[in-house]
Amino acid sequence: MPIDAMERLSDEVAAGHIQKYFEVQSNGRPLYTGSRFENFAGGGDFVEPNRITAADLIAVSMLSVHVPGQAALGIMEELDGKIEALLTPLAVELRLENLTAEQFSELLDYGSPADGIWQLLRQKKATWGIGQTTASKILARKRPHLVPIYDSVVKDQVGLRDSGGQWVRWWEAFQGDKGRQFAMRLESIREASGQSHLSLLRVIDIVLWMDGHGAAKVRETVDDGKWKTS
Repeated sequence: MPIDAMERLSDEVAAGHIQKYFEVQSNGRPLYTGSRFENFAGGGDFVEPNRITAADLIAVSMLSVHVPGQAALGIMEELDGKIEALLTPLAVELRLENLTAEQFSELLDYGSPADGIWQLLRQKKATWGIGQTTASKILARKRPHLVPIYDSVVKDQVGLRDSGGQWVRWWEAFQGDKGRQFAMRLESIREASGQSHLSLLRVIDIVLWMDGHGAAKVRETVDDGKWKTS
C-alpha cells in the first residue's frame, strides 16, 4: 500500500526528494524533465481539459515515455470525440482522496469513464505502443488529482504486480481515519517541499520514484516498465 511505502520515509526525507526533483541546472534547464510535466503549456487539466492535445503528448515525454506516431494520430483525431465524452464527467475539481465509494465506482471502477479512456489508449486488439505506464501518464496529465501514475519503480515500492487494481489500492489508502491522517501528512510534505501545485498522488509518485531509483540517476529512462540507458 502507498501508506506503508511512505511510512518508511521521514517527512524531511520525502520533502527533500521533491525539492531535489525540482532543482534547476546552471543552464536553466530542469534537472529532472518530469518536474515540468504538470505545468507544461499551461497544464493538461487547465488547457482543453477534456481533450488530449499535442502538448499533453509532449508533456508525457518529459516522464520519459514515447507515444508512437500512429497512437498520437489516433488519440488526437480518430478517438478525439470518444475521449472528450469520457473525460467530461471526470471533473477537474475531483480529488481521489475525497471520493466516496459510490463516486469511485461511478468514475474509476471497471466500466467507468476513466476505465473507458484507459481501454481506448491501450488499444489491446490493435496495439499501437501505448503500454500501461504511458497510458497512466496520459491520464494523469489530464486528471492529476484523480489518476495515479503507474511505473516499474513505484510498482516495486508499493508491491503491485501490475497496473490492474492500482486505482482502488490508491483510493483505499485515503479511507478512514488512517487515510485522512495520510492525506494530511502528504499535504504537510507538499507544503515543506514548496511545490504547492502538486496533487497528493503526484507527491506520492515523486517521493517513491526518487527513493526507489531517481535520486541516484538523473536521466529518467522508464518506459512501460523497462529501464533503458540513454
